[in-house]
Amino acid sequence: MAENEKEEVKTPEETPAEVIAEAPVETTEVAPEATAQAETVPEIEPPLSEEPKNKHAERLAKAYPDRTLEKDEDYEKSLDDYIGELEEYKERGTMTNQKLIAVFESEPQVGDVVRDMINGSTFREALARHVSPEDLTAIEGDPDYEGWTKNKTVREENLNKRKARQEEYDKNLEFSQQSVETFAKENNMNDESAAKFLARFDAMLADINSGKISKEILNTMKRAWDYDNDIVQARTQGELAGKNKNIVAQKEAEKPKGDGLPKIGGSSEMPKANRPAPEYIDDLIERTNRKQALGS
Repeated sequence: MAENEKEEVKTPEETPAEVIAEAPVETTEVAPEATAQAETVPEIEPPLSEEPKNKHAERLAKAYPDRTLEKDEDYEKSLDDYIGELEEYKERGTMTNQKLIAVFESEPQVGDVVRDMINGSTFREALARHVSPEDLTAIEGDPDYEGWTKNKTVREENLNKRKARQEEYDKNLEFSQQSVETFAKENNMNDESAAKFLARFDAMLADINSGKISKEILNTMKRAWDYDNDIVQARTQGELAGKNKNIVAQKEAEKPKGDGLPKIGGSSEMPKANRPAPEYIDDLIERTNRKQALGS
């Protein structure tokens, strides 16, 4: 073919529709097995979306165990309170740290003492390591002499108060021991019974000292406080019952055995042993009726 003779190439716009229609279409055969497999594959439904849980739920529940966290408003309120408390705690901590830093910078020995105590030393050990005893005693003319003297007086007073409290505690402990021994003896308690009783009493005191006052404690105290009054009331009621019984017995003894008149138709009288004993009021009525019958 000559170079100047070129094959005419027609664009899709210039190609007749009949040619396009007659053009062969490539098809891909699908194996019957693949078709059957594709038809039997079950459709997988998307998982149900769970309601998202508040990411701070566990932390807030731990911080506020008495609160009910169900609605978004509950979480928001608790989260605001929690953040507010943290901010307040941080603010107090920052102020305290600033004060401590100022003290340590002005008195480096104090920082050394505190550091040793953090590492396990006692206050006396740490103080002796960094401060000389002579440095702790101010002399007249020192800038802090007046304050040192005042603090020395306060320390001595506090020491005397602590000694007095300890002495009083020892004295009360001895008194209590004697009281327990006397109480156990009067109530026929052996050592085991006395120990069990004191254990219950000690548990009650522990609850009271910790601020816990139960209904059981109140009932126990009420019974103890009302005991003497109940005894007096019971004794009074017993005395009244005894007096009433004596009065009834006296009235029964004073009842007349008869009206002094001869019995008419003695055979028709029910034997006394077989008659029920009349009451006091019934006897009065009977006597009145008899007098009325004789008077008529």
